[in-house]
Amino acid sequence: MHFLIIDDHPLIRQSLGLALRAHFPDAGLAEADSAKAAVARFPEKKWAVILLDLDLPDRSGIDLLRDARALAPASPVLVFSGRNEAEYGRRVLAAGAMGFLSKMSTPAQIETAVRRVLAGHKHISPDLAEQLIGTSPKAAPHEALSDRELEVLRLFAAGLSPTDAAARLNLSIKTVSTYRTRILEKLGLRTTAELIRYAVDHHIAG
Repeated sequence: MHFLIIDDHPLIRQSLGLALRAHFPDAGLAEADSAKAAVARFPEKKWAVILLDLDLPDRSGIDLLRDARALAPASPVLVFSGRNEAEYGRRVLAAGAMGFLSKMSTPAQIETAVRRVLAGHKHISPDLAEQLIGTSPKAAPHEALSDRELEVLRLFAAGLSPTDAAARLNLSIKTVSTYRTRILEKLGLRTTAELIRYAVDHHIAG
């Protein structure tokens, strides 16, 4: 049994590896610190679980999730992220993940999530389950954004310029500007300042 940990922070990779070793002492561990490195590792073997962060320096983690499903279709993906599950949980499941696990999780919670995925089950919180069955409160306007639009919104809210956002997402500045215009229209906003305020108010940044 082998696990693949994808995260650009060495300390996170080390801590997650220690948590996995404590409960799966015979498992092999492999790491990737970028999307490029992860793509190279996906076909290496049938991974028991791929643990994927959404915030990578060279590409969107959601885009990488789709690559994982294409390049390692037999390897289940568990998103391990510091992002808000309410905003991203449904999206990562739609993109093919087997669950969403917060970076605030305890070692016991990590074990539970990994064992569920190993058993072929999805790992979701009660709050996300309510979203999926339609019993959660009325959806916020930004939930109508596409995955790419939400990524652009998050990067603007984090203080990135259009140039920096384009580089992070491997897009042209013109394309990012087009996304910005679409986001403003969908959210009923007029300026980048209003866009950033909306993101902060809805805890989208970070």
